[in-house]
Amino acid sequence: MEPMKRRFLQAGPMTRKPKNEAVYQAYKKTVKSNSCAFCGFNSESPQVVREFEHFRLTHNQFGYDIWEGCKVQEQYMIVPKRHLLSMDEMNRDERAEYIDLVCAYESDGYSLYTRSPDNITKSVPHLHTHLLKLDKKRIDMVLYLRKPHILMSR
Repeated sequence: MEPMKRRFLQAGPMTRKPKNEAVYQAYKKTVKSNSCAFCGFNSESPQVVREFEHFRLTHNQFGYDIWEGCKVQEQYMIVPKRHLLSMDEMNRDERAEYIDLVCAYESDGYSLYTRSPDNITKSVPHLHTHLLKLDKKRIDMVLYLRKPHILMSR
């Protein structure tokens, strides 16, 4: 019997390279626990790419390098201008604009990811949707020294 060949080894759906993770962890230490990083955004903020009536399209300042076993080529976030914890807090106009935005980006090849309000990996308590354009090939191997740090990938 032929041994089963594993395409890649992965401990979670996403991760950052060690240097990028260190920058992110250092940033987290500077943020006050009761402040919301996304509520501080405005049209002049450097990470804001585009403004809509109810949402902002932003760069993910601390983006992921690997997502679901693929390299991340490009990533943005859809962030509501109003502080919301979950989608069910959106009004009718916000929902319509949100659906239009996610449909446009999904049809342009972006994967979408939004964490629920009680997800333990959610680092900012403000609704936001990750838009990730992934490389079309899987990474052969990812070894983790400890989650979420990557020791080696091919």
